[in-house]
Amino acid sequence: MNRENEYPAWILWLWEKGAYLFVISGLFILVAIIGVFFYLNQRIDRFGDQFRYGTPANYQAPDLTAYAVGEMDIAALPVQQTVYVPVYSHVYYAGGSALPLAATLSIRNTDPQKACAVNSVQYFDTGGMLVESYLEQPIKLTPLQTIEFLVTGRDVSGGSGANFLVHWSSEPDVNEPMVEVIMVGVDGPRGISFGRAAIKTDRLQSPAGE
Repeated sequence: MNRENEYPAWILWLWEKGAYLFVISGLFILVAIIGVFFYLNQRIDRFGDQFRYGTPANYQAPDLTAYAVGEMDIAALPVQQTVYVPVYSHVYYAGGSALPLAATLSIRNTDPQKACAVNSVQYFDTGGMLVESYLEQPIKLTPLQTIEFLVTGRDVSGGSGANFLVHWSSEPDVNEPMVEVIMVGVDGPRGISFGRAAIKTDRLQSPAGE
């Protein structure tokens, strides 16, 4: 039987060229999949860049439950110290005008392998009176972990001579934590920022005989 008389010409053409069409359509589908993959990959990279280099989230008070001491025996830690951190809730300029400052206290565990404990963080005003105690119980900083506490620019209770007292403790041979405060103030087009490092108020208490 003659197929040319039984089927239309276009069906016969598809029959003869079917294998080629299958290969070509497969290539088109493959190219489309690759194109979609690269497009999505670029979008993911852009999203990652926005997440990495974008504006950071506003300050949130730390969730202290995330810094639980766990099995660390705070009372048995032999190395301990109290440090003093000067804070300025405002500074004076232009003949005595007060410029409010926001102060961020940063406590950093500088040891890459061992944890340390922060037993208390207390904020005192210019007259030496306790304004706020930030910890109800000791917390633990894991290796290289940092915790921050903010005194906003609206809070002028501390005065120009305010300070933090931070008490920490650890096992022997643990790097001392770095404690510092950064103060920032803005008044119209003017701005000021500066930092102060902690001052040791007592000798580092180590195990007996060391």
